[in-house]
Amino acid sequence: KMHSIGIICCVLLFAQLPGSQGQCASSSSTASVCPQLVPSAADPSVYVQVNPLNNSISYTLDFPQQIPCTSSARTCSYVTGNSYACSSGLTTAAGMTSTDLYYELFPGSPTACGHGNREFSFLVRKGTLPGKLLVAMMAGGACWDAAGCGMDPSLRSLAIDSLDYDSAPSVPKAFKDNLQRTVTSLKRGVLDPSPSNPFAGYTVVLIPDCTGDLHAGNASHTYAQNDPSKCVTVHHRGAVNAGAVMNWVVQNFGASATNVLLLGTGSSRSSKAAGSHGAAFWAPYLQSALPTATVRVVIDSSLALFGPGWYTAMKSDPWGTTLSRDPTGASLLPSADRWFIGDDDMSTYYEYVAKAMPSIAFGDISTVDHPTQQALFMQTGGSLSDCCLDGCSCDFGVSVPVSSVLPYSVRQGSPPFGTRGGQLDWLKTLRVTVLRRIRRMPYNYRAWLNQGSSSPASFLTIDTDLAVNWFPRTDLPVSVNASIFAARLGAALGDGSGAITFNPDGSLLKSTLSGAGTLDSLNTYTQKISGPTICSGCLSGVPGSTIEGRSGNDLCNATLGDGETLSGVAPAYGTDWMSLYMLNGGTSPDDWTTGQSFRYAHEHLVRAGETLVSVAARYGTTVTDLVELNYNTITHIQNPIRVIARIPNPFRALCAHPAAQDASQAQWAPATGLPPCEAGHHPNVQSPTRGPRDAPRKGAHLA
Repeated sequence: KMHSIGIICCVLLFAQLPGSQGQCASSSSTASVCPQLVPSAADPSVYVQVNPLNNSISYTLDFPQQIPCTSSARTCSYVTGNSYACSSGLTTAAGMTSTDLYYELFPGSPTACGHGNREFSFLVRKGTLPGKLLVAMMAGGACWDAAGCGMDPSLRSLAIDSLDYDSAPSVPKAFKDNLQRTVTSLKRGVLDPSPSNPFAGYTVVLIPDCTGDLHAGNASHTYAQNDPSKCVTVHHRGAVNAGAVMNWVVQNFGASATNVLLLGTGSSRSSKAAGSHGAAFWAPYLQSALPTATVRVVIDSSLALFGPGWYTAMKSDPWGTTLSRDPTGASLLPSADRWFIGDDDMSTYYEYVAKAMPSIAFGDISTVDHPTQQALFMQTGGSLSDCCLDGCSCDFGVSVPVSSVLPYSVRQGSPPFGTRGGQLDWLKTLRVTVLRRIRRMPYNYRAWLNQGSSSPASFLTIDTDLAVNWFPRTDLPVSVNASIFAARLGAALGDGSGAITFNPDGSLLKSTLSGAGTLDSLNTYTQKISGPTICSGCLSGVPGSTIEGRSGNDLCNATLGDGETLSGVAPAYGTDWMSLYMLNGGTSPDDWTTGQSFRYAHEHLVRAGETLVSVAARYGTTVTDLVELNYNTITHIQNPIRVIARIPNPFRALCAHPAAQDASQAQWAPATGLPPCEAGHHPNVQSPTRGPRDAPRKGAHLA
């Protein structure tokens, strides 16, 4: 008989759930009962909607609800006689009699899926290793407008993994199918129960995303309220749903947990990658609630790369992330003055949590040309190719030369070189993002990247071929490759002692998280990855990315493209040719031509007490111009108010140039005579005004 426990956190979790922001004209203002999706007796792969009040199978609730439907807690499985059966309440881990089957647990109201017309549930497979947990927060697809959150399946990005069997956002069919012993789609990769998988004995908890909010929302929001044809109310209750699961985990394992792998991943090839960041959001709570456990967080196939449209959409916080609470009633996310989803990126979040809770370790794992992540990047205003130099996506050296300088020839149809290009470039954004994380974060961060678009768009939980692609040992069977990969994944974040070493077969022997609480020497990509087959060149090309000392010579550098000159590129950097010439020197501005690296600004190391406002004032420029100048470079400024001197050298540098009086670009024609600085004086060109008296010139560094 199954034992049940209550969800004691409900009042704390849900007391601050706000009402809907607006209402669709056709919506009901009363709550209906949620239909239960149960397997058909004739075919268990087909699910029917059942009214729990009278067991009627003619009951349907397919349209979005203004008020979420109501449901009661229960647990379902195929444990008894291989037939589907449910009991009321949530079973405890101790009450689970099987270690090779999944149980489906329904927490009941107020949990619900996005349209408020389906129940939320999660899966548990009891392990054989006491105290060891693998908690997987699944990606389901984020939404922030009427199209992505609506009913049109061709446009919807909310809970897309359920579209194969249900028109409403709901728990994916794969979750329900895997209750059966013969279904194995969620029993592969790191979820493989066979002994060759190092995680085989872990208790597995799988949390679906059916609310479109990265497991972090706590609001109901009406989109397109004034357009009856598009209006839809979405219940972004991801934090409510996940909180119910975390409460169950802590109640069942709080006293015994020793090792927790919190994995953000997907359940199918079509999964939208962004939802996996729920693992990072919930890591601080889980570590606090399980203080004796070693918590490791791995984000699978989602680097959180967004275009500018993402921050525009999130500025109003449609998901209610600032209202989200953990089961203790504390805020799930940092206070808005420290991190806010509409202003800050995931790199800033990682930084904050990794320093605030140094016992947690984070790892990013991804392919470079991941099609699902690229699609999300473009959906939010990014581009697959926006530039051709300095770490950008454009190809070189193949046909159609645009000048006589062959190394800088490009493919036909490629974007222009544009030295200020790349602000929307996919590859440069990826490189800058991971490089900044490696350089700025403490010891407790690792990154694994694999090259190429041929890599499968897959996840660790569903495919062994991803492991084969990462560790292509042709002399070993697929299962062994998967085992090697899982061993590295689980151990590479280490136990705090020793060095990273490997066995002869490629499996990880020992690893480290050295320098606890400090920013140690592990600040290059090759020092923070593990394995000889990982792509060590995936992050190359970005100026400033190889700096190891206090400061370097290329942090504020760029490369001149075909036909570009200092005079031609100066406006793109908000300056004039004379300032660039003074920064770079040489016998003549004409010396600087295609393919040469030039300095476009001074490197400024933020000092104690400085803010971006004070730095801008010192250089006679504006905060807006500083943000623009550093955008998508190694000195990228995501949120101006976060630029404070709290990170050791060389990781608090930014690029700045003193404001100059308007120097006419047109008054110097390099082809006619000497440039004014060689002629001694030009009657029609004013000399640029220097910034503050101690502002550096010609590449000098600030102390």
